This record gives sequence, C-alpha cells and structure tokens, in this order.
Amino acid sequence: MKKLTVLILGCIFALATWGQTKFTVPAAQDTTIAYGSNSAAGNYVNVNDIKVYYEIYGEGEPLLLLHGNSGSIENFIYQIPELSKHFKVVAVDSRAQGRTSDSDQEITYALMASDMAELIDKLKLGKVNIAGWSDGGNIGLELAYAHPEKVLKVVAFGANFTHENWMAPPNSVVMAPDDPLIQKSSEIMQKFMTSSKRLSPDTLKIPIIKKKLENLTEKYPNFTPEQLKTIDVPFLVVAGDHDLISLDQTFALFTNLPQSQLFIVPHASHLAPAEYPELINSIVTRFIKTPYTDIDPYYFFK
Repeated sequence: MKKLTVLILGCIFALATWGQTKFTVPAAQDTTIAYGSNSAAGNYVNVNDIKVYYEIYGEGEPLLLLHGNSGSIENFIYQIPELSKHFKVVAVDSRAQGRTSDSDQEITYALMASDMAELIDKLKLGKVNIAGWSDGGNIGLELAYAHPEKVLKVVAFGANFTHENWMAPPNSVVMAPDDPLIQKSSEIMQKFMTSSKRLSPDTLKIPIIKKKLENLTEKYPNFTPEQLKTIDVPFLVVAGDHDLISLDQTFALFTNLPQSQLFIVPHASHLAPAEYPELINSIVTRFIKTPYTDIDPYYFFK
C-alpha cells in the first residue's frame, strides 16, 4: 500500500478529449528543450535549509508550477510550452525531489509551502498564481492558508486536504496497452519512474527520501473544513472523474473553500494534465486571466 501511495501522489498527470471532441497532444514535446534539465532556463536558490532547483519560461504574471509526490519539473512537459505564452512560468522541483536537495527535517506540506514562500521572496516574484498537481496542489493549499499575501489564485489538480480517506477505491477495469490515455501519459510516467535516479543530487539518500515521502502521504495534510473556510484565495479545484483522489474529498474541498470553482474532467484519471493537455491548459489560463466573482445559483430568476 505504501508503494501504491507514493506512486499515486507522484502521478500528477491527465486530459485530452472532451466528450466526443478530440484534441491532439500539443507540441509540448519540443525536443530542443529538456524541461527539468534545461541549463538555459534553470537555476538554484538557497531556501530554508535546502537548495531549490527551478526553471523560468515566458513573461507576464508569475505562475508557480508545483509537481506531485516523487515527481519533478519534467511532469509539466505538456503545460510549460503553452502556459509560458501567457505567464512567467516558474517551474520548481520540490524539497527532496527532482534536482532539489533534502535536509534532515521531516517533509511536510507546511514545510514545503514555507520553501515556496521563501523562493517567492528570493526571486522577487511578488504575488503569484499557483498550478499544483497532486502534492503540488496540497502545497498550494498550504501556501494559501499560511501565506495568502503571496498568492493570487490557485489551480489544484487532484489535491486532498486531509490524509484520511483520500484514496478512491480500486476497480476491476482493464485497459488495453494501446489505449489513447496510456499512449498520452506514457512518456511522463517513464520519466517519473526514473526521475530520482537521474536527477537526485544525492542518490545515496534515495531510500531515505522515499520513506519520508511515504510518511508524508500517511500523516498529512491535516486541514479541517473549518480551516478551509478561512482561506481567502480564489481556487479552481480540478479532478478527473476517475481520479485517485476520492470525489467525496474533492467536493468537500470545493464546497468548504469560500472562493472556489470546480472542474471535473470526464474520462480522466489523476493524470489529467497529460491525458488532456489542451483542455487543462485552457482552463488554467481562463481561470487565472478572468477576474474571480462568485455566482448566485438563482441569479437568472431574479
């Protein structure tokens, strides 16, 4: 179960057909750019007790991209090319993952949010938008709670607010190897499975880090609905209709955040940004660029 848990929260990917409408995978596969290993865009910054690796693309309002458990910047190969046309994309390897170092501290979402808050200050980004996938969404939630003065809006894909009862039950569906969703997510999954050995600054610590990341999913996050109600930051809560995160928890996150919108992607898993990249990129752009307003469910009768 622990191995499954780490795989689940690290697999932050998903979306590419809406109903019967077909989308092609965008040319995110620009083979001239090695996202996650691009020396022309990458740099390091000392944050708290670690050295954080990040890459910057594009110009405009800053958008912080945060990957999932055991992932890296590489997970956003379908997002960075398109989103960097609209925003200053700051893609980050989280603590102990990708090219970012670790320390002796226990890894928590609150600690990783503190890392990002200091990174925002060190890079002089001011207030940022956040697009977080899985664990990245959890970090975005912590940032909005503890450091709302640094956050404009948050898009959370497949995020959970409590470690209790977060996992959707398995089913018996068997997908063919040539299923379009498998084809679209395969490159990201291949990189995900090998990222620690290829990117870690200290491969000897990989077993220790793996255990720490397992413990993270078993003990955190620990938000209560009452705490969620105090978060004064606009959220777009996104999940696949067949996400690894239970829809009950997704709906609870949406209903308890005071400023929130909900987007459930049909025929999608936890890997929606890889399965349906054009759709995901478009809703992220629209949400960030559109001024947030609440809606009255009965406005058209008034």
